[in-house]
Amino acid sequence: MRMTVISLASISLLAACNGLQLNSSILNGGGGPSAAAPQDPVLQPAPGVDVGEAEPLAPTSPSAPSFLGSATTVASLGDPSLPGLWMETPLVAAEQQALIRSNRNTQVVVTLKPIPGEASGGSRLSIGAMRALGLPLTELAELQVLPPAG
Repeated sequence: MRMTVISLASISLLAACNGLQLNSSILNGGGGPSAAAPQDPVLQPAPGVDVGEAEPLAPTSPSAPSFLGSATTVASLGDPSLPGLWMETPLVAAEQQALIRSNRNTQVVVTLKPIPGEASGGSRLSIGAMRALGLPLTELAELQVLPPAG
């Protein structure tokens, strides 16, 4: 009886591990045939909630001013299902490339994506960028944002 319980528990644990493998594509794991491209979720307001008129996002234009200075921001982990090296930040008004440097003296070139908010507000960093910088995924990181080295 005891061996049966241990065997069933082992099988249950192995079955649970197989379920975790399906999510490994989020963490740059093996992209087998079951890995699909992430899709943007469609968000619906709760019943009875008036959302009013949403203002459209400003299109990215080549004439938009680029981030040329240097700034410091505190970043947390962004949406881990979105691939690539990016940082969502209120420091920019249009998408552009920038170099970010951590306190650990590691650096990576990322795409800055605009989000609404004060320039002193926080930023969100992609899981790929956090890994490239060697930062813990569960902590806030102080980052220096610089123009890309050209």
